[in-house]
Amino acid sequence: MERLKLEDFYAYQYLSDVCLSPDGQSAVFVVAKADVPENGYRSWLYLYQYADQSVKRLTEGGREKAPCWLDNGKLLYQTTSAESLREKVRKGEVWSDYRLLDVLTGEDAAFMRIPAKVYALWPGEGGKFVLKCAYNGNYPGLHSAEEPERSQALADKETEADYLIADELPFRHDGEGFSNNIRKRLALYDREAGRLEWVSRDLADVEHAVFDGRQVVYTAHRIPKDRRMLYPTGIYRYDIASGATEELVPENIYRIRIVGLVHGEVVFSGSDLKRYGNQENPWFYVLRPSGPAVFARNEESAMNSVGSDCRYGGGASYRVCEDGIYFLSTMGGHAVVKRAAMDGSITTLTSSNGTVDCFDVGSHGIICVAMKDHRLQELYTISGGLETRRTSLNEWVQTERSIVRPERIAFENCGVPLEGWVIKPVDFDPDRTYPGILDIHGGHKCAYGEVYYHEMQLWANEGYFVFFANPRGSDGGGNTFAEIIGRYGEIDYDDLMKFTDVVLARYPQLDEGRLAVTGGSYGGYMTNWIIGHTDRFRCAASQRSIANFVSMFGTSDTGYSFPMYGFTTSIWQDAGRYWSHSPLKYADQVKTPTLFIHSENDYRCPISEGIQMFTALKYHGVEARLCMFKGECHELSRSGKPLHRAKRLREITSWFHAHLVSDKTI
Repeated sequence: MERLKLEDFYAYQYLSDVCLSPDGQSAVFVVAKADVPENGYRSWLYLYQYADQSVKRLTEGGREKAPCWLDNGKLLYQTTSAESLREKVRKGEVWSDYRLLDVLTGEDAAFMRIPAKVYALWPGEGGKFVLKCAYNGNYPGLHSAEEPERSQALADKETEADYLIADELPFRHDGEGFSNNIRKRLALYDREAGRLEWVSRDLADVEHAVFDGRQVVYTAHRIPKDRRMLYPTGIYRYDIASGATEELVPENIYRIRIVGLVHGEVVFSGSDLKRYGNQENPWFYVLRPSGPAVFARNEESAMNSVGSDCRYGGGASYRVCEDGIYFLSTMGGHAVVKRAAMDGSITTLTSSNGTVDCFDVGSHGIICVAMKDHRLQELYTISGGLETRRTSLNEWVQTERSIVRPERIAFENCGVPLEGWVIKPVDFDPDRTYPGILDIHGGHKCAYGEVYYHEMQLWANEGYFVFFANPRGSDGGGNTFAEIIGRYGEIDYDDLMKFTDVVLARYPQLDEGRLAVTGGSYGGYMTNWIIGHTDRFRCAASQRSIANFVSMFGTSDTGYSFPMYGFTTSIWQDAGRYWSHSPLKYADQVKTPTLFIHSENDYRCPISEGIQMFTALKYHGVEARLCMFKGECHELSRSGKPLHRAKRLREITSWFHAHLVSDKTI
């Protein structure tokens, strides 16, 4: 058995976007893999068939994504394989290229090119489609312009690329870039006529939608120029025949995460944010003539928030069927599929074993992409309580590399039950001592669990204990457990320090004089906080962190909504409260050598946050190093360019080696 190497993640295969054919007999899914020479990723379509339980690759181009069934034998998929189209895109045009694949014969042909960036597509009758796609209000007619107007608009667009003008909030989004006057809108596309017609309001940003052939029911929120950015959204219905739009649920009541149709009635999940703020778990509603009525009360998670650095791509996190709403839910350190039935019952349908990452539901049960048994992602079918793995795309990691399963630790702090995990070093010798790494998850409302994490397994192979926990504020324990509004750095810090004490007591081989702490996003915030409040860690690696809530208020793409929900006040009303919870306030007490990792295009936790903390440590004479990644966003560790992900992990691991195991290199 070979030791796991840093670069092994180049060979991992990432599964996503599983969806069933209309008859439920076949499923298509996407498989992606790092392309090191191009410093990017390639992706292909795969097919699973229930009849013979077979799995095969459908495409070979390496640029295929976003599959959509036209009927039981034909698939639409999006691609960027045509060089002529890529050249147009490089010049500023926006296109989405679709091909039609017959899964029975293998015939693959060009189908349509849509003059917009398409996020989702629903087939209608007569070659007509409903689309959710990007709308650029700065160049509203570019998709339909003819020469010479098109060339002039492209020339103007190229000229204006050197400057940006904002008059709304937010004006940029992490991973998407500048977004002022840019929306996700619904459109009708007539393939035969090549005509694109916008049907949702130009100032409304569409989130979720469902199409039944006659009507589109969708959720959207407006971003007017003169209002505060809020999360609540409205629900609307667009009638295909009449072209009329009807408001079903007004804005500013619910934050809505799911919408669908059950026997012709509109159902949705939503939170009014009054009890637990912007992290409140949603209830389930059905829209009656008198208004929304609760049909299932839910205090638990309604998403998969269990982290891993071994996912790429997305997929459905909910499905609305005739018997209710199926949705992902984090329970402790696992993510399961649940069903909220119309009678008010909520049932768990999958085992508490790892995570379900995306899924579909059909006559054979559930088919999903999941991380189970401490494996990387594979395809699973679930029927009658039996979970069967259908692929072995990443099985080589289990059979050829040294992998250590986490050991769960249950403990209490202040009478609150908590849980964490410990990964022991590879080839653990009880007569030796080892350094250790406390790893803190992002969020705050995310979670760690018993899933495969490349960086943690690498550190175990490099001779470290790795320990991680879900302190109060994490997902998976219900609304009350996750609610830490205005208490950042307090009860969560206490829980993490108590966990560290418990781990040290449980594992005497862990050298308390050779400990490191790291984490990203909220985990970076907690790393910054910890080094300002204790010297028990010999070194730290703070990633995509928050240092100063006062500056965060005006620079993050979350705008002021996140800190205002977090502190229930603005910086002008109570700047002291913001400052007292900011790690920067305590930076003059730091003695811990700290590495800061940040991406230049991180708009969630802007790079200014990492720079402020780095500057403070250098000013006070503390050893510090700042590594900044160009062209990357908040998702560097999960979906960044492969060579950048490798550099990030090498920087962190080398920093730990230098301060905890001086004779090691990587």
